[in-house]
Amino acid sequence: MAGTLNAPSETVARLAGIDTLVRRGGSGTPLLVIHGELGVPGWLESYSLLGQSHDVIVPSLPGYGASQRPDWIMSIHDLAAWITWFARDSGIDTPVNVIGCSMGAWAAVEIATVAPHFFGKLVLTGPMGIKPSKGEIFDYFLENGMTGLRRNFHQPESSAEFQRFYGKELSVEETDIIEQHREMTCRMVWKPYMHSLTLHGLLPAIRTPTLIVQGSEDKITPLDCGAYYANAIPGARHVTIAGSGHAVEMEKPQEFAGLVREFLNG
Repeated sequence: MAGTLNAPSETVARLAGIDTLVRRGGSGTPLLVIHGELGVPGWLESYSLLGQSHDVIVPSLPGYGASQRPDWIMSIHDLAAWITWFARDSGIDTPVNVIGCSMGAWAAVEIATVAPHFFGKLVLTGPMGIKPSKGEIFDYFLENGMTGLRRNFHQPESSAEFQRFYGKELSVEETDIIEQHREMTCRMVWKPYMHSLTLHGLLPAIRTPTLIVQGSEDKITPLDCGAYYANAIPGARHVTIAGSGHAVEMEKPQEFAGLVREFLNG
């Protein structure tokens, strides 16, 4: 299985003011991954595929996984500032290529509006941050944690990654981690829910080469959001992956990694 390639290191180190869990694997040019509101359950197959040509760096954001939750991170703006601090403390040279997933994509865009020098190229996967004109962003807090996780996948029973991480009876500790992630997400994005009131006005200033990737069956972030980003960011491209839900990096790892490699190497 491709997911067994490029086994990562997994360390907890004092970075950007907190004890931070970092998974890192592969070789080549650095590729920073900013995960979304559900955290990152482990080393994904897509990371291994990308690790064949890139040094893939995946920190657990503050308040997610084994990373500490500082009291001062209260918004996506705060999170964006922490990410740049993390890169500096980790010795990641900039400009760096970045993948932002869902809420993490929103944080990446916030950085791009004020610090374009941070990025080489930017991949936004199912990006939050913009209020859709058609449909609405799924409200994770009206349902339980597992309902939200399942909704990230078009066909969870057919997804090897869903089954690997969630297709079992979860322990009390694993259930607590899901709730920990929901609590941290709520702290940062509750009002207004999962979008910025000002970001749309700043998007035309972005000059970072940008690829937006969404699953055709995304039931979390409407496709309208990705299309808006593509229209607002000069030169951006919007691609949908057929038969995938919101978590394309998990549900369609081969297709996702292929698109990202083509974009980064093009």
